[in-house]
Amino acid sequence: MNRSQPFLAFLGGLLAGLAGGFFGVGGGIVLVPVLTGALRLGQHRAHGTSLAAIGAAAAASLAVYASHGHVAWDTAALVALGSAVTARYGARWAARTPTRALRRAFAALLLLVALRLLWKAPDLTESIVPGGAAMAGFCLLLGALVGLLAGFMGVGGGVLVVPALTIIMGMSQQSAQGTSLAAILVTAPAGAWEHSRHGNVLWRIVPGLAAGAMLGGPAAAWLAHRIPERLLSEGFALFLVATAFHMWLRTGRRPGGPGTDAPV
Repeated sequence: MNRSQPFLAFLGGLLAGLAGGFFGVGGGIVLVPVLTGALRLGQHRAHGTSLAAIGAAAAASLAVYASHGHVAWDTAALVALGSAVTARYGARWAARTPTRALRRAFAALLLLVALRLLWKAPDLTESIVPGGAAMAGFCLLLGALVGLLAGFMGVGGGVLVVPALTIIMGMSQQSAQGTSLAAILVTAPAGAWEHSRHGNVLWRIVPGLAAGAMLGGPAAAWLAHRIPERLLSEGFALFLVATAFHMWLRTGRRPGGPGTDAPV
């Protein structure tokens, strides 16, 4: 193991935890670029290792959101159920995708997330989906889509859950983020398990990643209730755009450069 690897793993987890706490995501949109860049993992292993670690980030941040009453547990349970079924298929899809295509798909995801952060959604106070069976069906379908995204991209799926809950179901931003984190507790392990079966999880660095995430998550979740949301969103969006372009440009590098698997 590289001597700097434990420190870099902790730092990567810390950054993922901060992203998770601020924006209600698992942190994979930050962690995957860290794993492919600073830690030199291949794209496939970065996605699997990210999923194995971001559950800790979600759990730590969730505690803060739950203490403020910002978790819709019934919605989270339905989304989690749907995602648990499909996350493994997203992971299998990733395992069969060439490295260059997988990296460019992730870069495209970062750009879409950045656009979502810069776009101010209309404020709703009520759900546009009827209650009862229709609401349950919507949450299960949302979960199924989230599972595919999470397994394929190595992220928790909050980038899809949070806007869906705010725009379609009329939740407040804080409640949507807390509910998303609760669902990620199931989505991430389901995807990580399948990635591990394909040898795409570097378990040795997962404890360091998880430790950093558990430190950064609660701090960011606490600050998320006190810092203007618009300021955070715009700054993070610019970071994602820069990261996306960097990852896209790296797809042209030959094997053996940054992005190859870390020594084991």
